[in-house]
Amino acid sequence: MGGSIARRYGDMGYAPPRGPEPEWNIKNDIPSAQKLFASGVPIFMMPLDSTQLKLDEVKRPLIFQAGTSLTDALTLLYHQWGQQTPTLFDVMTVAYILNPKLCPVTPMHISVDDQGFTRPTPGTPNAQVCLDSDPEAFFRFVIPRINTNNHASTSN
Repeated sequence: MGGSIARRYGDMGYAPPRGPEPEWNIKNDIPSAQKLFASGVPIFMMPLDSTQLKLDEVKRPLIFQAGTSLTDALTLLYHQWGQQTPTLFDVMTVAYILNPKLCPVTPMHISVDDQGFTRPTPGTPNAQVCLDSDPEAFFRFVIPRINTNNHASTSN
């Protein structure tokens, strides 16, 4: 989870992109991000372009009314977040591990500049980058799994 290629915070992909911006995880430790992207280790990058998932008024009751220990914990967290419609970011990364079809990746060479921008640059790909995701497919995958008491299920 980290970075921004074409979309910034609040850009949900419904209008022309307003361009990237330094993403929180990258800009809070730019030197480490630069080292990571130059290291040669396999990177699967889930940037803002694909991880801004809105837990809207249709989906919230589906989760909050399930009454499992996990959904009850999520309900309490929701009230602590203080946002009517929170944006979920990191959960796409976890969902991708279970079902890579949710966030198709493109090989790219990514460099991190001194301001924390993650920029596509010429060179051999050093990251598999998810540039877009399907939020509805994501929630259809996730909600049934968190609404059951059997949280170990990973089947598609």
